[in-house]
Amino acid sequence: MRNWKLVVASLVFLLIAGAFGAWRLRIAPLPTIGQSANRLPVLKRDSVLLPVSETDAYIKFYLGDAKAAVQSWQPSQVDLDGLEENLPQISNLRENVPGPARRIDNPNMYFHQYLAIVQSGKKQIFVNAMCRTAGDDTDDWRHHLQIVYDGGDCFWQAFYDPATQKFSNLMINGRA
Repeated sequence: MRNWKLVVASLVFLLIAGAFGAWRLRIAPLPTIGQSANRLPVLKRDSVLLPVSETDAYIKFYLGDAKAAVQSWQPSQVDLDGLEENLPQISNLRENVPGPARRIDNPNMYFHQYLAIVQSGKKQIFVNAMCRTAGDDTDDWRHHLQIVYDGGDCFWQAFYDPATQKFSNLMINGRA
């Protein structure tokens, strides 16, 4: 008799738990028409504002002129938040190069380095982006501008104008 009561109590518990689970499924919103059921999850972006000392590496690699008139400036948190909020704009840009133009489909899936520069009197934030890989166990990218010559769309750069909140000049690395 005692075992019979235990079995009944267990069944009642399972029925209540199952009903609660079904109720939760019932109220879960269904995807709307046109919404992708296979949408990738948005990962937490890893980004860093590089120190002013990295401006020299930018000048040397991207401008090739050690005497180029490039200065640094300190962006506010509002400037950086605006950049991060507008990062999806990158998907609408195409690189301006001869041949088929490439684009970046999901700019949020990269590590981002930011370098605040003043070039030709205009405040901009240079964005240097790199793929996330399983071996990302070093912090060097948080302190030094990472310069890679090839790598295809695993590496790209663009400029962000905090005054207009627009990105421009998408550059995607070549393929080796």
